Amino acid sequence: MPVTDAKREFSKLVDAAEHGEPTVVLRDGRPVAIVSPVAEDGETPIGATPAPLGLLAGLGLLADWETMEEDMAQVIAERQFTVDRPGPDFSSPEFAPE
Repeated sequence: MPVTDAKREFSKLVDAAEHGEPTVVLRDGRPVAIVSPVAEDGETPIGATPAPLGLLAGLGLLADWETMEEDMAQVIAERQFTVDRPGPDFSSPEFAPE
């Protein structure tokens, strides 16, 4: 949800958090905050600790993937020395600023 909408509809964000639904707040299309429910201890925000593999993991959307960190580490390690697919050429017109 964009920041402007979050300001205007803050009470809805709080209602959603009370019902266990986190909301990602965006600034210029980039995630900058999460309004999330609080754990049963009343102090710890759920999802307050960023997940090492990004937003989806941080929201618990990949919770069923028990070996995700190991699998991603293996993928990254195997891609380190792969030459079948060269990296992007950032000097090409495709990457020129508009």
